[in-house]
Order: sequence, then structure tokens, then C-alpha cells
Amino acid sequence: MRRRGVLVRAGIHRLSHIASFPRDHGVEVARLDLLDKQSLVRAMDGVDAFYHFAALIDPKAQSEDHFQINAEGTKNLWTCAAACSVRAALYCSSASVYGLLSSSSQPITEDVRPRAVEPYGRSKLLGESTALEIGAQSGPATVVIRPVAVFGPGDQSPFGRSFRRAAVSRLLFAGAFRGRKFSFVHVEDVAEAAVHLMQSDACNGQAYNVSVEDPISFECAFQAYTRALIRSGRSQVRARLLARLSAVAQKLPVLSHLLSTLGGERLVFTVWQPGFDMTYSSEKLLRTSFQFKWTRFEDVMLSWINEKHVSTYHASSGER
Repeated sequence: MRRRGVLVRAGIHRLSHIASFPRDHGVEVARLDLLDKQSLVRAMDGVDAFYHFAALIDPKAQSEDHFQINAEGTKNLWTCAAACSVRAALYCSSASVYGLLSSSSQPITEDVRPRAVEPYGRSKLLGESTALEIGAQSGPATVVIRPVAVFGPGDQSPFGRSFRRAAVSRLLFAGAFRGRKFSFVHVEDVAEAAVHLMQSDACNGQAYNVSVEDPISFECAFQAYTRALIRSGRSQVRARLLARLSAVAQKLPVLSHLLSTLGGERLVFTVWQPGFDMTYSSEKLLRTSFQFKWTRFEDVMLSWINEKHVSTYHASSGER
């Protein structure tokens, strides 16, 4: 947003997050708590529009914690925004609202009725409905995005951290997902899609999937990850070796099963989680003239490995 000449105020929960915003970027930082309305009102002072990307995503967290942060916190934020006469807002939801146990032979579109089955997905779905309801009644004008599996620099999700550690210490398997495909998106495209939709009044009250239109097979994803490690030029000999061994073992189900049985979690990391074998369509988003920049999974993995780009996916920010 700074590149577009917009003044930006970034909301952070912990002072340690200030390091994510170098001083020379000219971003104002405001400390806030989604459960503290006073801090939200202070953060909203003078704000014209805001993007809400903050969320509790820890699968080990209690169900009530998910709903308190992702649903009640969202309600507080939209209520305060309405009181401060904020013009527009974007809520970053998740493709998990469709339900991890759902199955479909066709890519899932926004016409599919959401039916989340686990705490995180249900709390995000409730956050969606709350934001849209308050937005429709008293403002701000609200748009919702539903990103799929997000990859890229700055990933702070439990899965992302586990994947990084496993990439240099264990074999990576796709488990029972051999021969199947999954949808993905780069964090930069998520941010660009959010800005793009906020600039269109026609998107008010709408929800959009954010996913590269062509899903990738798990086998091709392994190969792409191996090539990205080689292209990185970094000293990751062990990681490269493990990636190659993983690719070989993945082609031999008997060997994969044997290694998983004998080595367990000490040797093997099952990369893909339940729900990762679902595919989604971004046709609705593409009809708004949006174009994805990161369409090749190999390039996405390379950016993740090198971390040359700055991601603010975990923060809430407001335009002034």
C-alpha cells in the first residue's frame, strides 16, 4: 500500500512484531487487542479502510479460544469500525469454511454452501457472517476472501514452521494423497487480491476464493520443491538429499509404508494435512480482472526458501 502512496497503520498484538515493519517503510504501528475495544477504537482513529488478517490458527488451541479471537474479536473490530465511520473493510477468512471432510470431483466455488467441521473453520465462518452482517447494517462496506493453503515468506502457521523443520531433518511424504491434487496460493497474491477487491465497490458483501486456478499434483509438488532447493543456491545439502530420497520413496508405496512404520515421526513428516487434497476455483475473482503473479509452485517454494520478500499476512492494517 505504501507503494501506492497510501498512508498505512499496521495493527500488532505484541511489541516483538514491530520488527516486521522496518522504519524506512514509513508504516505507523499501533498495538491492539481484538478483545479490547478501547485499543481498537484508538487504532481506527482517522482510518478510511482496513484489512483484517489477524487470527488464531493453532490447531492445538482450545475451541473456545478460536471462537473468542476469530469470531468475537472480529465482531469487536467491525463494531468499533462502524462507530468510527470507517468506510470499507476486508475480512480474510479461509477455505477451511467449506469443511475439511467435504469431497468434490470439481473445484469448489463460492456457490458451495460452507459447512466447516473443526473449530478453526467454524470460527472463521462465524467471523465471516458477523463482519458481513455488521457491514450491511451499519458499515463498513465489507468484502471477504477465502485463501487456500498459503505459502511464502513470513509464514508463521504451525504447519509452515513444522514444514521448515522437517525439510532439513526428515523425509517428506504425502501419505494417502498419491495421485491427487491440491490448490495453493502465494502470500503476495493474497495481499494483492485483497487490495484489488477493496478498490472495487462492486465487491461489497461478496466472498471470493483466492487460489491459483490450476491445482498441482502431490508428486509434481515434491519435484518442484526439490528443484527449488537446487535453485536456491544455498548450502542445504542435507535438505536436498532428503528431498530426493522423499521423491524416490514416494514412488514406491511399499517403501514409504515401511519407512513410516519403522521410523515414525522421527524419520517421516506427513506433509499434507486433511483437507489439502481439495481443489478450489478462483473464477469469480478472475472475473474482476485480477491476475495471479505466482502460478508456478516451484517459484512459490523458492521464495519460501530464500525469504527475499516481506509478508504481512499475519497482521491487521488500516489505510488512512
